[in-house]
Order: sequence, then structure tokens, then C-alpha cells
Amino acid sequence: MFDSNQKLYAETQQRAFYAFQLSLSHDLSQAQELLQRTRTELRRNSGDLPILFSTLEGDNEVEANSAGIRFATRIFAEGRAWGWLELSSGVLKLMQDLPGTAMMHCTRAWRIWRPWSSSLLQCSEDERAEAYRERIRARLWLGESWAHFMSDRSEQAAQAILRAALKDIAHYQAYALLQETIQQQRQLPAAPRGTPGHRLDGRQEPYVCMLMPPS
Repeated sequence: MFDSNQKLYAETQQRAFYAFQLSLSHDLSQAQELLQRTRTELRRNSGDLPILFSTLEGDNEVEANSAGIRFATRIFAEGRAWGWLELSSGVLKLMQDLPGTAMMHCTRAWRIWRPWSSSLLQCSEDERAEAYRERIRARLWLGESWAHFMSDRSEQAAQAILRAALKDIAHYQAYALLQETIQQQRQLPAAPRGTPGHRLDGRQEPYVCMLMPPS
């Protein structure tokens, strides 16, 4: 589908991805400034994302907090732009030791990719493969956010989300994405004491590694 805003969506996605890289490089001020500018521009162009309800099934609903919630984007390029904006915002908040806010952004990213990876929307085979991959990526970061969060349900939520991600990784043979994300998550601040991801040696080891069999 042709859309006159395709170029804008591509540019905003690229800026969001650059902010993602800046956050992992600990350049948090520049990443935050870039994300704020990108969000303003994207909202000016397409408004905020409408929340819709559907009867999509087969997912671990811990991520959605309410069964059937999804965000609607009109075309795939718009979904890609919003998806990377929300994921990058979540990673920035994790780097700032704000896991609760990170969870909100990563959940939004997961919801954005949800309909594109289902049969409800028409997209190409390559686009659907990308949607599956990015949905898994959002799950991995959402689970890590829970692992850095202190609450009675953090461990249960982190494990449920990450086990669902590992199941999808095995199904889609997305092991390269898993290893890439593990290396990125090792750049995060160490999980605070009392959270599921805390290690006695003070190092940051992604929580998903604790759920994987020894190699």
C-alpha cells in the first residue's frame, strides 16, 4: 500500500534505532532528547496509537495485562516506526534504572507487533517474519524489565514472559536474535537487590540466561 508518509516513518524508525544504540552505549542524555523529538514528530503525523480490542488467542497474557488489547497501525512502516520508538524508550528507561516505566514501553511495543504477526492483517511474508522477530525482541526486553522490578509478582511475570519468548525462539529458530539481545542486555545496570535478576556477585546477567539449560 502506498502512503505518502512512508519516508517519514522510515526516518523516525532509523532515529529510534539510533537512540536504542545510544542508550546501550550509555549516552542517555542524547538518546532521551532524540526519542522525545521523534515521538513528537510521529504523534504530529499520525496521532497517538488507538487501543483496540480483539479476540486474538494463544499468547501469554501477562504481557498484555488485559486479554485482547492491541494497538492499531495503518501500514507496516508505521508499525515499525512506533514499535522501535516504544522499544527504544523502554531500553532507555532500563538504563536509567526505571524498570516500571520500561515495562510500559515494552508492553506497548509488544502490542504494536501483535496484530502484524497474526492473520488479521495482510502483509508480505518478509514483513510477517519481521513482525514475529520484533515481537520476540519486545518480549525479551519486557521480561528483563520485570526481572529488574521489585514486586511480589516480578519473578512469576518475568519467567512467564521469557519462557513464552524462548518457546517462540525455538519455533522460529530465532537463536541469533536471542544471542544479540543477551549481549545487549549485559550492558544494563545490575538488577537491584531483592529483584529476580539480582546476582550476588553484582554482575548483570540477563534473566533469560537463568531459564536456559546450561550449554
